[in-house]
Amino acid sequence: MTSSPDRFSLSRGQVLLLLLGCFLSLTVVAYSDYPREGFSPMGAQERRGLEVWRSNNCQVCHQIHGFGGFHGPDLTNRLTDGVLDDELIQVILSGRGRMPAFDLPDEDLDALMAWLRGINDSGRAQPEPLQAAISPIASMHFNELIALAGERDLVTIPGSAQEGLDLWTTMQCGTCHRAFQAGLLREPDLTAAATDRSFESLYQIITEGSGRMPAAPLDDDQVRTLGAFLQWVADNRPILSELNLEFTQYDSFRWSDLPWFEY
Repeated sequence: MTSSPDRFSLSRGQVLLLLLGCFLSLTVVAYSDYPREGFSPMGAQERRGLEVWRSNNCQVCHQIHGFGGFHGPDLTNRLTDGVLDDELIQVILSGRGRMPAFDLPDEDLDALMAWLRGINDSGRAQPEPLQAAISPIASMHFNELIALAGERDLVTIPGSAQEGLDLWTTMQCGTCHRAFQAGLLREPDLTAAATDRSFESLYQIITEGSGRMPAAPLDDDQVRTLGAFLQWVADNRPILSELNLEFTQYDSFRWSDLPWFEY
Protein backbone atom coordinates (compact mmCIF):
# COMPACT_ATOMS: atom_id res chain seq x y z
CA MET A 1 0.00 0.00 0.00
CA THR A 2 2.94 2.36 0.59
CA SER A 3 4.20 2.08 -3.01
CA SER A 4 1.13 3.65 -4.64
CA PRO A 5 1.72 7.19 -3.29
CA ASP A 6 5.36 6.99 -4.43
CA ARG A 7 4.35 6.01 -7.93
CA PHE A 8 1.70 8.75 -7.95
CA SER A 9 4.21 11.36 -6.73
CA LEU A 10 6.69 10.32 -9.41
CA SER A 11 4.08 10.60 -12.17
CA ARG A 12 2.93 13.98 -10.92
CA GLY A 13 6.51 15.21 -10.86
CA GLN A 14 7.05 14.08 -14.43
CA VAL A 15 3.90 15.88 -15.55
CA LEU A 16 5.01 19.07 -13.81
CA LEU A 17 8.43 18.87 -15.46
CA LEU A 18 6.76 18.34 -18.84
CA LEU A 19 4.50 21.36 -18.32
CA LEU A 20 7.46 23.46 -17.20
CA GLY A 21 9.37 22.43 -20.31
CA CYS A 22 6.41 23.36 -22.52
CA PHE A 23 6.11 26.72 -20.78
CA LEU A 24 9.78 27.52 -21.25
CA SER A 25 9.68 26.44 -24.92
CA LEU A 26 6.60 28.55 -25.56
CA THR A 27 8.26 31.52 -23.85
CA VAL A 28 11.31 31.24 -26.12
CA VAL A 29 9.15 31.01 -29.25
CA ALA A 30 6.83 33.85 -28.22
CA TYR A 31 9.59 36.31 -27.36
CA SER A 32 11.72 35.48 -30.39
CA ASP A 33 8.81 35.76 -32.86
CA TYR A 34 9.63 39.16 -34.31
CA PRO A 35 11.85 40.41 -37.16
CA ARG A 36 15.45 40.46 -35.96
CA GLU A 37 17.03 41.59 -39.21
CA GLY A 38 16.12 44.25 -41.75
CA PHE A 39 13.67 46.01 -39.44
CA SER A 40 13.55 49.79 -39.64
CA PRO A 41 11.88 52.05 -37.06
CA MET A 42 8.63 53.77 -38.02
CA GLY A 43 8.84 57.17 -39.62
CA ALA A 44 6.69 60.18 -38.76
CA GLN A 45 3.98 59.32 -41.30
CA GLU A 46 3.81 55.69 -40.17
CA ARG A 47 3.49 56.79 -36.53
CA ARG A 48 0.63 59.06 -37.51
CA GLY A 49 -0.98 56.12 -39.31
CA LEU A 50 -0.72 54.08 -36.11
CA GLU A 51 -2.50 56.87 -34.23
CA VAL A 52 -5.25 56.87 -36.89
CA TRP A 53 -5.58 53.10 -36.43
CA ARG A 54 -5.87 53.46 -32.66
CA SER A 55 -8.15 56.51 -32.60
CA ASN A 56 -10.67 54.77 -34.88
CA ASN A 57 -10.54 51.53 -32.84
CA CYS A 58 -9.62 49.42 -35.89
CA GLN A 59 -8.12 46.77 -33.60
CA VAL A 60 -11.59 46.00 -32.20
CA CYS A 61 -12.46 44.20 -35.45
CA HIS A 62 -9.11 43.59 -37.18
CA GLN A 63 -5.92 41.86 -36.12
CA ILE A 64 -2.28 42.75 -36.62
CA HIS A 65 0.00 39.70 -36.42
CA GLY A 66 -2.93 37.74 -35.02
CA PHE A 67 -3.75 40.16 -32.18
CA GLY A 68 -7.04 42.07 -32.14
CA GLY A 69 -10.70 41.44 -32.86
CA PHE A 70 -12.12 38.77 -35.14
CA HIS A 71 -15.02 40.54 -36.83
CA GLY A 72 -12.78 41.42 -39.76
CA PRO A 73 -9.72 39.94 -41.49
CA ASP A 74 -6.12 40.17 -40.29
CA LEU A 75 -4.66 43.27 -41.98
CA THR A 76 -0.99 42.50 -41.37
CA ASN A 77 -0.38 41.53 -44.98
CA ARG A 78 -3.43 43.12 -46.60
CA LEU A 79 -1.57 46.03 -48.23
CA THR A 80 0.96 44.11 -50.31
CA ASP A 81 2.72 45.14 -53.50
CA GLY A 82 -0.20 43.64 -55.46
CA VAL A 83 -2.81 45.89 -53.81
CA LEU A 84 -3.15 49.59 -54.61
CA ASP A 85 -3.70 52.09 -51.82
CA ASP A 86 -6.83 53.33 -53.61
CA GLU A 87 -8.43 49.87 -53.42
CA LEU A 88 -8.24 49.74 -49.64
CA ILE A 89 -9.07 53.45 -49.27
CA GLN A 90 -12.28 52.85 -51.23
CA VAL A 91 -13.29 50.15 -48.76
CA ILE A 92 -12.59 52.46 -45.82
CA LEU A 93 -14.57 55.37 -47.27
CA SER A 94 -17.52 53.32 -48.57
CA GLY A 95 -17.68 50.50 -46.03
CA ARG A 96 -18.11 46.83 -46.83
CA GLY A 97 -20.44 44.26 -45.28
CA ARG A 98 -20.34 44.72 -41.51
CA MET A 99 -17.63 47.36 -41.79
CA PRO A 100 -19.01 50.92 -41.57
CA ALA A 101 -17.76 53.78 -43.73
CA PHE A 102 -15.16 56.12 -42.22
CA ASP A 103 -14.98 59.78 -43.26
CA LEU A 104 -11.24 60.31 -42.92
CA PRO A 105 -9.24 63.18 -44.44
CA ASP A 106 -6.69 62.44 -47.14
CA GLU A 107 -3.77 63.02 -44.77
CA ASP A 108 -5.03 60.38 -42.33
CA LEU A 109 -5.71 57.91 -45.14
CA ASP A 110 -2.20 58.35 -46.58
CA ALA A 111 -0.68 57.92 -43.12
CA LEU A 112 -2.75 54.79 -42.47
CA MET A 113 -1.65 53.31 -45.80
CA ALA A 114 1.99 54.06 -44.96
CA TRP A 115 1.63 52.32 -41.60
CA LEU A 116 -0.08 49.26 -43.12
CA ARG A 117 2.68 48.95 -45.73
CA GLY A 118 5.24 49.10 -42.96
CA ILE A 119 3.35 46.40 -41.08
CA ASN A 120 3.27 44.26 -44.21
CA ASP A 121 7.06 44.53 -44.47
CA SER A 122 7.48 43.52 -40.81
CA GLY A 123 6.60 39.86 -41.42
CA ARG A 124 3.86 37.39 -42.22
CA ALA A 125 0.84 37.01 -39.96
CA GLN A 126 -0.73 33.90 -41.48
CA PRO A 127 0.79 31.05 -43.47
CA GLU A 128 0.04 31.02 -47.18
CA PRO A 129 0.57 27.35 -48.08
CA LEU A 130 -1.71 27.44 -51.13
CA GLN A 131 -0.24 30.43 -52.90
CA ALA A 132 0.63 29.90 -56.53
CA ALA A 133 4.28 29.37 -57.35
CA ILE A 134 3.60 30.81 -60.83
CA SER A 135 1.07 33.64 -60.92
CA PRO A 136 -0.05 34.62 -64.43
CA ILE A 137 -1.13 38.17 -65.18
CA ALA A 138 -4.58 38.42 -63.61
CA SER A 139 -6.31 39.92 -66.65
CA MET A 140 -4.82 37.24 -68.95
CA HIS A 141 -5.27 34.27 -66.61
CA PHE A 142 -8.30 32.79 -68.36
CA ASN A 143 -6.80 33.27 -71.82
CA GLU A 144 -3.68 31.29 -70.94
CA LEU A 145 -5.61 28.63 -69.01
CA ILE A 146 -8.19 28.04 -71.75
CA ALA A 147 -5.48 27.99 -74.42
CA LEU A 148 -3.69 25.26 -72.44
CA ALA A 149 -6.94 23.32 -72.09
CA GLY A 150 -7.42 23.53 -75.87
CA GLU A 151 -3.88 22.30 -76.58
CA ARG A 152 -4.59 19.22 -74.46
CA ASP A 153 -8.01 18.68 -76.09
CA LEU A 154 -9.71 18.87 -72.69
CA VAL A 155 -12.36 21.43 -73.68
CA THR A 156 -13.21 23.57 -76.69
CA ILE A 157 -14.61 27.04 -76.20
CA PRO A 158 -17.44 27.95 -78.60
CA GLY A 159 -17.62 31.23 -80.50
CA SER A 160 -20.11 33.00 -78.23
CA ALA A 161 -18.09 32.16 -75.10
CA GLN A 162 -14.87 33.21 -76.88
CA GLU A 163 -16.39 36.62 -77.59
CA GLY A 164 -17.26 36.87 -73.90
CA LEU A 165 -13.68 35.92 -72.97
CA ASP A 166 -12.35 38.66 -75.27
CA LEU A 167 -14.66 41.16 -73.58
CA TRP A 168 -13.62 39.87 -70.12
CA THR A 169 -9.97 40.45 -71.09
CA THR A 170 -10.55 43.88 -72.65
CA MET A 171 -12.40 45.10 -69.57
CA GLN A 172 -9.73 43.51 -67.31
CA CYS A 173 -12.40 41.83 -65.17
CA GLY A 174 -9.80 39.31 -63.97
CA THR A 175 -7.91 42.05 -62.15
CA CYS A 176 -10.56 41.95 -59.41
CA HIS A 177 -12.43 38.69 -60.04
CA ARG A 178 -9.68 36.09 -59.86
CA ALA A 179 -9.96 32.68 -61.51
CA PHE A 180 -11.33 30.03 -59.11
CA GLN A 181 -10.66 32.05 -55.97
CA ALA A 182 -11.77 35.19 -54.18
CA GLY A 183 -10.10 38.44 -55.19
CA LEU A 184 -7.57 40.36 -53.15
CA LEU A 185 -10.36 42.32 -51.48
CA ARG A 186 -12.81 39.41 -51.34
CA GLU A 187 -14.33 40.00 -54.77
CA PRO A 188 -16.50 36.95 -55.57
CA ASP A 189 -15.41 34.09 -57.79
CA LEU A 190 -17.69 34.48 -60.81
CA THR A 191 -16.97 30.95 -62.02
CA ALA A 192 -18.90 29.42 -59.12
CA ALA A 193 -21.89 27.34 -60.15
CA ALA A 194 -24.22 29.24 -57.80
CA THR A 195 -23.55 32.62 -59.43
CA ASP A 196 -26.61 34.13 -61.10
CA ARG A 197 -25.62 34.64 -64.74
CA SER A 198 -29.07 35.57 -66.04
CA PHE A 199 -29.20 38.50 -68.42
CA GLU A 200 -31.29 40.62 -66.04
CA SER A 201 -28.91 40.11 -63.11
CA LEU A 202 -25.74 40.71 -65.12
CA TYR A 203 -27.18 43.73 -66.91
CA GLN A 204 -28.14 45.45 -63.67
CA ILE A 205 -24.80 44.80 -61.95
CA ILE A 206 -22.66 45.71 -64.98
CA THR A 207 -24.53 48.82 -66.10
CA GLU A 208 -25.32 50.19 -62.62
CA GLY A 209 -22.32 48.91 -60.67
CA SER A 210 -22.37 47.16 -57.31
CA GLY A 211 -20.43 48.16 -54.19
CA ARG A 212 -16.84 48.87 -55.22
CA MET A 213 -17.52 47.71 -58.78
CA PRO A 214 -18.02 50.67 -61.14
CA ALA A 215 -20.65 50.74 -63.86
CA ALA A 216 -19.56 49.71 -67.37
CA PRO A 217 -21.23 51.04 -70.58
CA LEU A 218 -22.08 47.70 -72.24
CA ASP A 219 -24.97 47.06 -74.58
CA ASP A 220 -27.35 44.08 -74.44
CA ASP A 221 -25.32 41.92 -76.83
CA GLN A 222 -22.10 42.45 -74.89
CA VAL A 223 -23.79 41.52 -71.62
CA ARG A 224 -25.13 38.34 -73.22
CA THR A 225 -21.72 37.33 -74.58
CA LEU A 226 -20.15 37.94 -71.18
CA GLY A 227 -22.87 35.80 -69.60
CA ALA A 228 -22.24 33.06 -72.18
CA PHE A 229 -18.57 32.99 -71.20
CA LEU A 230 -19.34 32.76 -67.47
CA GLN A 231 -21.89 30.01 -68.13
CA TRP A 232 -19.38 28.03 -70.22
CA VAL A 233 -16.74 28.32 -67.49
CA ALA A 234 -19.27 27.18 -64.87
CA ASP A 235 -20.24 24.17 -67.02
CA ASN A 236 -16.57 23.19 -67.41
CA ARG A 237 -15.45 24.23 -63.95
CA PRO A 238 -14.32 20.77 -62.74
CA ILE A 239 -11.93 20.38 -65.68
CA LEU A 240 -10.68 23.97 -65.70
CA SER A 241 -10.21 24.25 -61.93
CA GLU A 242 -8.19 21.02 -61.81
CA LEU A 243 -6.04 22.19 -64.71
CA ASN A 244 -5.63 25.55 -62.98
CA LEU A 245 -3.95 23.88 -59.99
CA GLU A 246 -1.33 22.45 -62.34
CA PHE A 247 -1.13 25.64 -64.39
CA THR A 248 -0.32 27.83 -61.41
CA GLN A 249 1.74 25.14 -59.63
CA TYR A 250 0.23 25.61 -56.20
CA ASP A 251 2.38 24.58 -53.27
CA SER A 252 1.22 21.66 -51.16
CA PHE A 253 -0.08 22.25 -47.66
CA ARG A 254 2.45 21.91 -44.85
CA TRP A 255 1.42 21.64 -41.21
CA SER A 256 4.76 23.14 -40.25
CA ASP A 257 3.63 26.47 -41.73
CA LEU A 258 0.91 26.87 -39.12
CA PRO A 259 1.70 29.22 -36.21
CA TRP A 260 0.76 26.47 -33.73
CA PHE A 261 2.00 28.41 -30.70
CA GLU A 262 -0.69 31.08 -31.31
CA TYR A 263 -3.44 28.57 -30.67
